[in-house]
Amino acid sequence: MANFLMLASSHILLAGSISNTTENSLIDRAHEFVYSFVEEVLNAGGGFVIYVAAEPVNADNKPLLFDWTVAKAVDKLISGNSSKVRLKIVTSQERLQSKANAEQRKLLTGMTARGVAEFIHIEEEVLTGGNVGDEQIEHATAMVALGGGKGVLDRARKMAKKLLPVLPLDLQLGANSEDGAGALGVLKNFQTNPLTYMPNSGNKVVKVLPALSLQEPVISLSDISERIVKIFYEEEKARIEALPPDVLVLTALDVELAAAKQAFGIAEDAEHFTTKNGLHVWRAPVSKHGGKTVSCVVACFAGAGNVDAASVTSMLLGELNPANVMMMGIAAGLRDKCALGEVVLAERVVAYEGAALVEGGKIEARPEITRLKMRVRQDVSSYLSNRATLESRLTDSYKTLSIEFPDHVEAGSVVQGVMPKTATVASGEKLLRDPEKFLGMRELHGKIEIAEMEGAGLFAACANFGKPVLMVRGISDFGDSKKDNRFHLLAAKAAAAVTVDYIANGMSLQD
Repeated sequence: MANFLMLASSHILLAGSISNTTENSLIDRAHEFVYSFVEEVLNAGGGFVIYVAAEPVNADNKPLLFDWTVAKAVDKLISGNSSKVRLKIVTSQERLQSKANAEQRKLLTGMTARGVAEFIHIEEEVLTGGNVGDEQIEHATAMVALGGGKGVLDRARKMAKKLLPVLPLDLQLGANSEDGAGALGVLKNFQTNPLTYMPNSGNKVVKVLPALSLQEPVISLSDISERIVKIFYEEEKARIEALPPDVLVLTALDVELAAAKQAFGIAEDAEHFTTKNGLHVWRAPVSKHGGKTVSCVVACFAGAGNVDAASVTSMLLGELNPANVMMMGIAAGLRDKCALGEVVLAERVVAYEGAALVEGGKIEARPEITRLKMRVRQDVSSYLSNRATLESRLTDSYKTLSIEFPDHVEAGSVVQGVMPKTATVASGEKLLRDPEKFLGMRELHGKIEIAEMEGAGLFAACANFGKPVLMVRGISDFGDSKKDNRFHLLAAKAAAAVTVDYIANGMSLQD
């Protein structure tokens, strides 16, 4: 049984037809396959695009098109209401009224009433075979070719032009219009140029085509159907992996990387890929509300400091070209302003190391102050404003990640809730152990509450590449000698939980 999410949001065009002279046994096999394939696609969360008008049959009343077979199968397999459209029906109202019978029309309208199907109407005055194909391809995400003639060849060409996958099958059915090679012609081209029809995995797929034979089957129709579903899934997976990621998530230390991997659902034995510069990167998809999948990659500087942060970030931006950047990890919080385990979103970064040595041995501070980009500020503001739902989600995430803070510790106050906040962050090369020095940083900017060692380099690299960036920090200490080492991992996990939740529910993705 296919995984329910394998073809989520997919709609398959099953293009083809059958010659009036084709043997009944082959016709029966074709329709048996179609039913089996519909079942596997529905089980995998997908759906279909069809065109309906008349249903031609041969002398023995065997149907010579597949669209009505698909419709009947969907109706039978999804008997109740549906919150998701599984069948997109391209048709002309006039043609449906004049060519289909009352029972067929009732079948379709019944599915629309249950939310299973929707009509996509074409005006009769402009209805042509080409227009029908264009409308189907507008809504299809993949195509299976079975029999047919010029119409199948034309649809396959148009799908390939859009870089959408096309899988031809070998059953020798002829064409209802007797006007071309159809699926067999596509199959011949596929065997020569597989990447034309499967741009990301064609070289692998062409090797398994013999096992998908319907003309001389060596496995069951159900197994063939399941393998086709997997082929489309693997093609989409390869396509997504080849795209620049939506979000690059960065950490500095191994404890932060461990927290990120847990929050993003990356198994400890999950394989990383290695960049040309030798950096380890893990893929981690995140599901947004509404069904969209955000492609994320996670990487680590493998060391503290702004120099490594700037150089590693720059290498990853140059090679991966992500749309957005986030960094998560631990930091020191100013006592009486922060609590251990509290999570902060950096609203601005103050690079405090810049200075001039002037006459008389005096040091003149010259900090660089960087604010978030407007789009990120808007996202953060909206994210934090939905307090009830945010608190509910994070409470659940903390439980899932086993984030349990002790009530009281000698090191200082412990956060009592899960709500993150915004704060101004001081970033430099110094590991703070002096509370007076920490407090003195507020002379550079009166809102400084956090101190860490990567933000300035991170923000500088992202500015050079024009990438929006947000930094999320969990408070692990107060920048003094009073420590509780339990909060290294706890604060890192809290920051990771907020990072994942922000990507799923706060970040705006640009098309």
